[in-house]
Amino acid sequence: MGFISSAPVIVAIILAVVLLICLRILAGLYQKVGPNQALIIFGMEHPNVVTDGGAIVWPMIQSAELLSLESMPFNVAPPQDLYAQQGVAVAVEAVAQIQVKPDTESILTAAEQFLRKSPGDRANLIRLSMEAHLRGIVGQLTVEEIVKQPEMVAGRMRENVAGDLDKIGLEVTSITIKNVEARTTASPT
Repeated sequence: MGFISSAPVIVAIILAVVLLICLRILAGLYQKVGPNQALIIFGMEHPNVVTDGGAIVWPMIQSAELLSLESMPFNVAPPQDLYAQQGVAVAVEAVAQIQVKPDTESILTAAEQFLRKSPGDRANLIRLSMEAHLRGIVGQLTVEEIVKQPEMVAGRMRENVAGDLDKIGLEVTSITIKNVEARTTASPT
């Protein structure tokens, strides 16, 4: 009779253990996201983006990767001289801050473009685009305009590069012209 009266206690203990095991398994499947990250979940349906809190990622059905949403600084300094409107060689250095746009569509686009690339490959891709735009802008201006109006050069660069970066889910948060130096070399022929 002692065994029969303790059966509900044993059942309650077994249920509590099973519940704790289930909670432990679910806790292991839950992936949290920091305030400067997006969790991209791939699997059964279209990719899902989580930017606040976290989500359960089911193994063998889904996979997930983190995408940084932090601002990325870039030194934009083309290795070769740029040529101003008058054919004068100039060296221009700029500093830009780029980040993933905060909307879901942009985060998915940036993930598609950058998630599997190394940080160096990502930086090179962005830097090449920015250097090409800087080259085009410098070619439309005189040396005096470049030297005396660096804010105008930075503004034009921001406008010109915005479309390219938007296509890959990024945005320019700031561009500053750091240095402009006229060279004494001749114009290319």
